[in-house]
Amino acid sequence: MEKFVVKTPRATQQRPPAQRTPEKRQATIESLRGVVVVEDIQRHKARLRLPDQSPDILLDSLRELALKIPPKHVLKSTKIGHTVYKLRHHSDENVAKEAKALYKKWRQFFEEFRERPQIEVKCDAKSERVRNSGRKFLADALSLEVSDPLVDSIEREIFHQSSRLSGVHYRRTMRALVFKLKHSDSVRSQVLDRSLTVEELVKQFRK
Repeated sequence: MEKFVVKTPRATQQRPPAQRTPEKRQATIESLRGVVVVEDIQRHKARLRLPDQSPDILLDSLRELALKIPPKHVLKSTKIGHTVYKLRHHSDENVAKEAKALYKKWRQFFEEFRERPQIEVKCDAKSERVRNSGRKFLADALSLEVSDPLVDSIEREIFHQSSRLSGVHYRRTMRALVFKLKHSDSVRSQVLDRSLTVEELVKQFRK
């Protein structure tokens, strides 16, 4: 029977190209305008006040700080305003210029919007306990006081590069870094004499 059957090619219906719906990106709490993550303020303060900090890192922190305006009580509790104010007289012209612009921006904002409320995000008590332990281990490995700016800066950078979580990645990075600082005189010396930046140090041991 097949020889009496004429097979014709099936008409192919061309479907209109599917329209791609624009990809929706989930907004993070840090990206919302007016939200101030206190940890970010503290991290940038630690970077700005670290002795012999490179101008590039100072500029990076100043520009990131310019994206948010902390409420007055956060400025007072962190004293970030004092840190920025001092940098207005920095030896690097670009750093001084950026610090002046940032300080002026914050001052003008509070003159115009004195009572404007803002959301403030802090670490929970459990995370703070884990982080305080990390600072103690770092201080011991570097033979410094827990309150030393270098200890503070390293811990905050580990926390930042661990997506602001004190979980597995934070603890692994902290353990690996502390072990290296304790058992490697060369790495410890590079960190103490600032030939190895905090950012580079943490990237090497990020887990």
